[in-house]
Amino acid sequence: MSTSMTLLELRTASRQRADMVNSTFVTDSEFNSYINQSYFELYDLLVTTYEDYYVTAPLVIPTTSVGANGLLPLPDGTLYSAAEPFYKLLGVDLGLSSNTTAFVTLKRFEFISRNRYVYPQLNSTYLGVFNLRYHLTGDNLMLIPTPAGGQYLRLWYIPRMQTLTIDADTADGISGWTEYIICDAAIKAGQKEETDVSVLMNQKAALIKRIEETAMNRDAGQPATISDTRTRSESWGGYEPHGGY
Repeated sequence: MSTSMTLLELRTASRQRADMVNSTFVTDSEFNSYINQSYFELYDLLVTTYEDYYVTAPLVIPTTSVGANGLLPLPDGTLYSAAEPFYKLLGVDLGLSSNTTAFVTLKRFEFISRNRYVYPQLNSTYLGVFNLRYHLTGDNLMLIPTPAGGQYLRLWYIPRMQTLTIDADTADGISGWTEYIICDAAIKAGQKEETDVSVLMNQKAALIKRIEETAMNRDAGQPATISDTRTRSESWGGYEPHGGY
């Protein structure tokens, strides 16, 4: 199966899977709605397991875009030269000087600490003396303390999925996962018709299992972990001083 399919191809395949090729009980408009719901569900699943597939090019923003309240509007499809609209944040970096050649990673702050730098009115410095931090608040990125002028922020994020609206619109099915959209849309159509969708439900469960298992082997050479840990054999180039862990 192709790794990408148009809305028309997805609707045709979904009708075939639900055995509704000549049926008018579920309209094309309803099938389009089911397909988009299934596509959103697949997107969330793939973003969770394969987020490196979907991360957009890092967006570099001058600190002059940060408002007086420390809020930076997130990309919405029109801001920052029509950068792709924001969906999921992966990380934020701060430029060490007034250029875009050296960045340090910023950490998130807990919302309870939002007024930590209100008095006195402190600004961060090029070298991060006051440890600039961020927090997601709605459609904005809150930064404390206020970033110094002439710096740059770099956002790593996953863009929002594009809804399929016309028949020529294409769904990106990484590794052929468009099968998930077809199966799930057929389930939704079958549920409306009150037919038995147990076979399709089993197929969907098998697809989810495959996606999750494949994700585990994405980088077989060095699989991802929650965080780095030090052991006697791995620390300090294979040597742990003082015989401790």
